[in-house]
Amino acid sequence: MHKSANDCSSSLYSAKSWIWLFFSLYYFVPLYYIPFEGLQLPILIGVYCVFVGLYLWAITLSASQVWKAILALCVLSIVTTAYTPGASTFFSYVGFLIGFSYGTKIWLNLLAFLALVIIALHYTFNYPIPFFALPALSGLITISIIGYVERVRLEARISQQKSHEEIEQLAVIAERERIARDLHDILGHTLSSIALKAELAEKLLTQDKPDHAKQHVSELHQIARNTLSLVRQTVSGYKHRGLSGEVMELCDKLRQNGFVVELMGEIPQLTPRAETALILALTELTTNVLRHSNGNHCQIEFRHQCDKILVSMRDNGKVSSLIPGNGLQGIQERLNALAGDLQSSIHKGCEFVISLPRRELHQ
Repeated sequence: MHKSANDCSSSLYSAKSWIWLFFSLYYFVPLYYIPFEGLQLPILIGVYCVFVGLYLWAITLSASQVWKAILALCVLSIVTTAYTPGASTFFSYVGFLIGFSYGTKIWLNLLAFLALVIIALHYTFNYPIPFFALPALSGLITISIIGYVERVRLEARISQQKSHEEIEQLAVIAERERIARDLHDILGHTLSSIALKAELAEKLLTQDKPDHAKQHVSELHQIARNTLSLVRQTVSGYKHRGLSGEVMELCDKLRQNGFVVELMGEIPQLTPRAETALILALTELTTNVLRHSNGNHCQIEFRHQCDKILVSMRDNGKVSSLIPGNGLQGIQERLNALAGDLQSSIHKGCEFVISLPRRELHQ
């Protein structure tokens, strides 16, 4: 849950807010030029202790409850002014509290009201301006502005933190979508093949053709093993072989199925995310070649062009039309997430060109 400035605890002002009490010692300056008699001195010291207690209480309250401490400090400041001009110090702390705790409109209204109160107290008790009105007004206004600025800075930090958290949430969502696409690319067609072969095997068994059924079951076993291996590779992020190893594996697979494979260009070192996306894309394209192409030659080429990394895969099979399925759409979505693209052409065979921004090169 996100916090707003209005919900933040008034340690508010930092764990060291009590340090600012050092400046409240100005309260005792009048002791040097005003004679206090009888119990006045211990009473004034007791008042100061009450002030310290109220201030320490205030910095533990939430902004929605700090008005209680502010009201108590205002009353204490006004009453104490009747006995010593040192009470002017208290107004500075009240100013900081209202500046930090309230929005602009309320803050300015309270500031104006307290300024009028100070002026009224000045004329009521007729203290010399340098001893009460000047320090009270200057402290109230200056320290209140500092409190307000601190509030704005805190809200900015909270807003920035919230933005970072939202970005992280979006990244998690994007990662979940990527995983969903990966699972489809890897398992979608394979599970369909498993279901089909299992159904065929069942029919052959009912038709009393165990030899044919055994062949389909054997193929099922091989498909399951290959799928398990591919899933393990995907989960591990292909770190054990990397892009070069995977490309060589795909080339071997094409050769084992009768294709003459031509590998051109230098295989680049990519960022982990781009490498995974490219491996999955090439795996899907290789599967499409093995499944649909009637050609016997395949070329894979890596090259750089301006600010892009281009990877092309073409075969000499004859294609009359190309309808992108979920696999190709998954490649496109994954590349789009990297500011990349997938282009296709069926002129003189079938060709796919993958483009990635140069910034995806591993530094």
